[in-house]
Amino acid sequence: MIDTCLFCAGTGVDPFGILSAMSACPVCLGAGKVDVPAPSVPCAHCRGAGAVKALTCTACSGLGRLPADPKAVGICKVCQGSGDDAGLPALPCPQCGGRGTSR
Repeated sequence: MIDTCLFCAGTGVDPFGILSAMSACPVCLGAGKVDVPAPSVPCAHCRGAGAVKALTCTACSGLGRLPADPKAVGICKVCQGSGDDAGLPALPCPQCGGRGTSR
């Protein structure tokens, strides 16, 4: 499913200007649109933003969404649904991969 790039809000430009103010978005490569998996759920690790601080979310690769897990039955017991690694909050939960749900 084609959708607006959440990392750059569809502008096609790196919102953080890390390399320069004119750098192409590292997620959509300047297109402003991305191919999102269907069905999908918002990424719990980046809260659907596609970024953790000024970096591309490592759980969803900046898409802001993850493929839905049809076998998910509840909140992940390791991260309590946050999608974050408790010891390294910049990384996704090793149990659920940033989804916030578990089987």
